[in-house]
Amino acid sequence: MNAQTVTAAPTDEEIAAVCDKAADHIDAVGHCKKYLYSVRQAENGLPLDKCEVDVLGAINVAVHGTPRYVGGNPLTRATEMVIEARIDAPSIAAWCDYRGNGKAKAIALLRDTAANLRKESA
Repeated sequence: MNAQTVTAAPTDEEIAAVCDKAADHIDAVGHCKKYLYSVRQAENGLPLDKCEVDVLGAINVAVHGTPRYVGGNPLTRATEMVIEARIDAPSIAAWCDYRGNGKAKAIALLRDTAANLRKESA
């Protein structure tokens, strides 16, 4: 799904796949707060795709292969919008920074979102 160009509105299955891939990425590299990826790790020479990420960074890795914002990809935005509808925070970035919302909760949020999308579209 890296560098995928989406021409039509993303399907629930495409969004669910991004959520699962993002959860897998956080599980593999870890979770950070305050930014898309761990700037400290990046400054110490760790490749960006190996740095800890927040939920937004993980979504970007799942779609683009990098935690940085790449641009207005409809799949990235659609995934963000679905997750934003499921959280009680002003934004995903704020949710990531809330006390207690660490790696386990970020993975659960992404996995639960994917499962709900699949259940709703079945």
